Formats: sequence, C-alpha cells, structure tokens
Amino acid sequence: MMKRILLVIVMAATMVMVHAEGGKWAVGGQVVYGSKAETAGVGPHVKYCLTDAFRANLSGNYYFKHSGVNAFDVNLEANYLFGIGEKVRLYPLAGVCLGIWHADGVNISYGGMNLGVDGQTESKVGANVGGGFEYLLGDHLSLNAEVKYQIISHASQVVFGIGASYRF
Repeated sequence: MMKRILLVIVMAATMVMVHAEGGKWAVGGQVVYGSKAETAGVGPHVKYCLTDAFRANLSGNYYFKHSGVNAFDVNLEANYLFGIGEKVRLYPLAGVCLGIWHADGVNISYGGMNLGVDGQTESKVGANVGGGFEYLLGDHLSLNAEVKYQIISHASQVVFGIGASYRF
C-alpha cells in the first residue's frame, strides 16, 4: 500500500514538473554515503525549478554492497533556495523516500528486517529532512553538497552527498 502511495506521489510530481511553464531543468549525478548502509553510493538526480526559489528534486542512489546487502533509495524532495551572494545558494529540503534492501544469498538481520538466505528484498517508505548548498560555476554548471536524515522505520540513516548538475 505504501509503495502505491509513493508511486502516485512520484507520478503526480512528474506531471507537475512536465506541465509547469517557465522553469529550468537540471540533471546530474551524486556520490553519497549512508550511515546505516555503512557504504558509499552513486546516483542520478533531476531537478525542476517551479519558481526562482522553489524546486522539486527526484533522485535515486545505489549503495555499494556491504555485508552481503545491496541498498537503494528513491527520493522526491522539495528545496527552497536562498541566494547568498551571486554564486552560492543554501536550501532546506523535505520529501519522501523509498528504501530498498536486498540480501545476496546470506542470512542478514538489517534494521529489524530479516533478509534471509533466499535473497529476500525488503522495501519501506519514509521521509527526508535536511539541507545543503549549491555553488554556481557558470550559467549551466553547479556543484552541491547536502546532508539529510532519512526517517525510515528500523532503517533511519544520515545521508551525506556531493554532486554536480547541468542546468538547461
């Protein structure tokens, strides 16, 4: 049921982003570290500015295998941008996330979930809160760093990320 709710939210946000006028798109990638996953990861992101100060961010991360567990997350967040000088923007973030864990043939207990030897997959919906900053390198390229807390039942974690985006 929670997966369906998240899917509806993602689809609605995508339709709003596609049909909104006058916004700017940005696509890019990021390197992350998850405190619960205890490993680094990588993933893409797509951002859409609904106004000069408000944007939606859709991202996904694959965390490298650690102790026999693969972890993924999908995030839909809102950012409110505060300009600090010409090139720096700070932003708080809030949104929803879907965490997915898969045991690769090992018997693992992970955050209250028993991922058995049959390669079981578990997923849970949660929320993200945090913030970051963005440095504009020019009209189209930017670098960012952020930290967020993923609130997921028995699997909450802090996620640190750095990334780059191309705006068009």
